[in-house]
Amino acid sequence: MKKIKGSLAFNNCLPYLAIFLSILALLYVQIMGHITIIGSDTYFHLARFYDIKKQILTGSFSWFQTNFTFEQTGRIINALYGPLFAYCNAFLLLLVRSWFQYEVITNILVDFIAAAGMYKLAVKVKTPKIIAVILSLIYINIGMIPAWTEGMNFSACAGVVIPYLLMQVVNMLEDKERPIHVISLATCISLIGNIHLLSTIMISLILIPIVIVSFFRTQDKKWYLVSLIKAIILTFILTASVWGGLLVVYSKNMIATPLAYDLHGAVIGLSKFQTVRQFILPSTVILFVGQGIYAFLNWKKQKNNLIITSLGLIYLLLSTNYLLNWGWVQNNWPIIASIFQFPFRFVTIAYPVLLLGIAYSFSTVNFEGTRIKKWNIASVLLLFAALQASFATYKFISDIYSGQYLTNSVSALTKTSKKPGYVRDITESQAGIFNELKNIQPDYLPTNKGKKKAGNVVLKYDSLLLLAEREKINKKINKDGSMTLTWKSTQKSKIVLPIVMYRQSRLEVNGNKHPMITQNEIGVPTVWQNKGRNSATLKFIIPKWFLLLLWASVIAWTVLIGFYIKNFASRCMLALKR
Repeated sequence: MKKIKGSLAFNNCLPYLAIFLSILALLYVQIMGHITIIGSDTYFHLARFYDIKKQILTGSFSWFQTNFTFEQTGRIINALYGPLFAYCNAFLLLLVRSWFQYEVITNILVDFIAAAGMYKLAVKVKTPKIIAVILSLIYINIGMIPAWTEGMNFSACAGVVIPYLLMQVVNMLEDKERPIHVISLATCISLIGNIHLLSTIMISLILIPIVIVSFFRTQDKKWYLVSLIKAIILTFILTASVWGGLLVVYSKNMIATPLAYDLHGAVIGLSKFQTVRQFILPSTVILFVGQGIYAFLNWKKQKNNLIITSLGLIYLLLSTNYLLNWGWVQNNWPIIASIFQFPFRFVTIAYPVLLLGIAYSFSTVNFEGTRIKKWNIASVLLLFAALQASFATYKFISDIYSGQYLTNSVSALTKTSKKPGYVRDITESQAGIFNELKNIQPDYLPTNKGKKKAGNVVLKYDSLLLLAEREKINKKINKDGSMTLTWKSTQKSKIVLPIVMYRQSRLEVNGNKHPMITQNEIGVPTVWQNKGRNSATLKFIIPKWFLLLLWASVIAWTVLIGFYIKNFASRCMLALKR
């Protein structure tokens, strides 16, 4: 009996072991070559994680004002961009010594959690385990998931959660008695909301038709509506720190938009050797087109497959110029080029949804009575797509190791070097990178004199960074989260301080709580300085109502984590008794 139990346990663990070993193979070159990859978003996220780490170490906490990184300008970053998830990354930084170690650990975690989720999703719809493993390997090697390894793109982290959310979608489509699992549904949406806001909006749009179909299918519509409302309320509580922070800042300030990009050109396109972000392999296209044809031809047998595949294809087409001319969209609504930036973002949703459709097509129920030849042809195509996508990821990392890519973040970094080992040298210690590289992205900077183009904001901010390097100003972070600047002057005159101010920022100069301050377009203050020693203290005033929201969110997450730990422990005890 014990041998049977052991054999079953091993068989259940074998797919996860295969996934884990495959991930190690993909990252082999990075691990053995000791490569730290600095991509398009890497510096931005490293800086915000490191800021929170320093807050934890010093005990000088500031939810809004950034005091330790981003050149210590006091700008707001973390409060508007996945704050609680940023704290999780900061705690991880406490356990590692270098950015290389951090990247390897997070690369493995992102890939494994995403792949495990896709595997569980495929098995949930009765797909054979070997096919489920292949689908999971395809998922972590196409679109936005490998963008974490390539450039620390946060759409990838949202993509990690999406397979788990799609399990709830399957429940809504197939479980007529209890289609909504309140806690699980709210947890998945809230996790995405605490990671990447834009992905939350995109996934919410695709949930709307699912909810409508599920509502008309369910037997107890009153219970359904009550459960849906409960899930929405719980989601609002769990994401209170996110939407509360947005409300604090955007209700009082004009905020700069991110850099605008050419929407017409930022769509998916065919590539022979790349799969990350906007690139898609011909084999993947054939796979998705074949899935679409199969789902439409067999819609009577598998209506859920048709629903899922149709939604996936719509999102896939939205990531191209075929369904919507993005050049026309940008010409008529230029703001979308700054807010949305890249239409290929839709693959964050399209790929996992289409892979779920493929899982439905490979369902053992669906293949009952079919010819083995059809099974083999489809399986070979699937395996080929997985191998080609995996090779593309491996090749990308190998190209970095061979020197084809250095600091491949032209828009985000102001310093680059072609010196061999440059990236490795500056990332050996966590603080070293911030002495060498500067971030000039305009995200979340205040614009006091009306809306400004992102490019103009970048120029103003770049001038501020040059000023910070030129002026001999010391900065001290206080326990209350404020920042004190001290400097000396040979005469009484005006000085531009290398910080930015929002409407809720308070600046005390030489003990004067109401000094004469003038600000430029991005909130950089000019004040009077005295002859001799001078000081100025910057602090962001947080409204009390936001603190209530923050604590409500923290308490809710604490209770939720305790709930999942208790359930996990109960299942483990039950398994041991068996």
